[in-house]
Amino acid sequence: MVAWIGSRTVPLPAAIEQVAKLLAKSRCPVFSLDSDIHGCRCLIALAEQVGATYDHVNGRDLVHQVALHTDIGGFFGTATEVQRRADVIVVVGEVPAAHHDLLLSLAATTPDLPRSGKRRWFHIKGKETAALSGELRRRAKVVDAGSSDLPIDAVLGALRASLAARKASVVLDNIDAFLGAVANAGFPVFVFSHFGDAASLTMLQGMLIDINKKQRATALFLPSDDAAWGMVLASTWMTGFPPRTGFSSGSPVYDPWLCDVDRMIAGKEADLHLWVSERDDVDPPRRSGLPTIVLTRSDRPVAGAAVAIRIGKAGLDHDGVVYSSRIGTLRSAAAKAPSDLPSVYAIVEQLQHALQGEDVASC
Repeated sequence: MVAWIGSRTVPLPAAIEQVAKLLAKSRCPVFSLDSDIHGCRCLIALAEQVGATYDHVNGRDLVHQVALHTDIGGFFGTATEVQRRADVIVVVGEVPAAHHDLLLSLAATTPDLPRSGKRRWFHIKGKETAALSGELRRRAKVVDAGSSDLPIDAVLGALRASLAARKASVVLDNIDAFLGAVANAGFPVFVFSHFGDAASLTMLQGMLIDINKKQRATALFLPSDDAAWGMVLASTWMTGFPPRTGFSSGSPVYDPWLCDVDRMIAGKEADLHLWVSERDDVDPPRRSGLPTIVLTRSDRPVAGAAVAIRIGKAGLDHDGVVYSSRIGTLRSAAAKAPSDLPSVYAIVEQLQHALQGEDVASC
């Protein structure tokens, strides 16, 4: 069983035909996406075909990471470059557990380019930052405000002032060791994932700008979700913009507020919601009164969905392509347990063919 219209099991072609009809008559469809690179590419192409607005399923978390690149910019390196060159590694804030193996691999190796052949570790913390664990905790000196209980943006501000030989309002623990290590480093690298506010991102990149006036330094950005970041890259090379982009005017328009799918649904601006996720532990939100099309891993009909189609997962049911922070680019993901479940790409390909015989409504 791979397709349902309401709670009724139907052949896949019948479900495809029904989805095509719903998309064709929709005047303001919105897409929430979570797939591998092939899936994201074809879904974005489908959004262009029907004039839809699209965002990631976890768009509220992703938008802050995207803002680093669209609003602030900065210095960025790859994990391979860090492994070869970095003699000082500074972990800023918290790094998701998915990237701990990468950090441990850096701790277990030494740089082959700097003359010292050693790495020194530091951890910049705010009041909301959890401590590192295990080997990383043993290696890294903590730079924080101690009992002052400052948020991380304030700690970064005090640190930037200290690096510029200016007076800071607080005294940070291990600040002298940090300043000395950075000053004598051949290639210091600041490793971070995401922050809850733009001020921290701005302060970190401002500090890197200051350091690069005298020596070379960079940042290693580790997205909180590699698959989501893969969608950002696919969206950018296809449209010129990251997610929260819409095709209601024909051309792609990027606007983090206007194209916020959750906001559009809450404001009753959308008349159809296509929700796609290859993850086993994610359920689509229930939207009363809004027709919803769901592409999901579930083997049962989805409550409230007009149409639901069961899909395979890239790297498990079928081959796929995903983004990898470890290599800083895309990698192939071979199927671990090949099955007959259709891929997102295969479903959308059939949808695009079915839409050729439909008159697509315009806003």
